[in-house]
Amino acid sequence: MKNVEKERVEIRMPKTIIKKLDQYQKENGLSTRTATILELLRKGLEK
Repeated sequence: MKNVEKERVEIRMPKTIIKKLDQYQKENGLSTRTATILELLRKGLEK
């Protein structure tokens, strides 16, 4: 994502979802929660 303008977004979510995000991150070898959230958003938007 080089040369892409980015904007900071703050979100709050239930701890149960955070746990699922962290598990997905670990299972898929993603480096950060941000990368995990972006991947899942992209997958959801592709549908």
